[in-house]
Amino acid sequence: MSMIPEQRRPTAWFLISVLAVIILFIVISYSYAPNDRMFPLMVGYAAIPLILLDLLTLTNTKAGERISLFFSAKTPQQVDEGVDKTERPVGRELMVFIWMGLLVLGIYLAGFLPVTPVFVFCWMKLRGGYTVRQSLYSAFATLAFIYVLFEVVLQYELYPGIFLYWWG
Repeated sequence: MSMIPEQRRPTAWFLISVLAVIILFIVISYSYAPNDRMFPLMVGYAAIPLILLDLLTLTNTKAGERISLFFSAKTPQQVDEGVDKTERPVGRELMVFIWMGLLVLGIYLAGFLPVTPVFVFCWMKLRGGYTVRQSLYSAFATLAFIYVLFEVVLQYELYPGIFLYWWG
């Protein structure tokens, strides 16, 4: 009997790949200036135990079952029974990665504050099917939340984008 059942292995491989990216993210963050690496390291080090806990819930172990019961009030077998068995075409799955890639590229080029509301609006309108009004409200609420949390409360300067460095 395998530690991770067959039906949970794709999820396990995905989590392992995310863990590898997070570890790479942490290693790269150490090349930044001390002030600039604080937030990426905080995110990276917070993600590792969460991913490991998620991996543990995929196993057929007592610890995995207890963690699953604690966080979802279901055993792994109950979670398996409730799984959505809808087939998803690879193209639709890749579109999500393209959207995320565009978000990262936008943040790199123009910065967090201008790109975040644009992304939220486009995602909600085009992918979520929300109305223009709902999408706009969500985009502006997200912008306000990010600005107040990072710039005002935490006094953390968000990345302004490479365009700002080029133009001055």
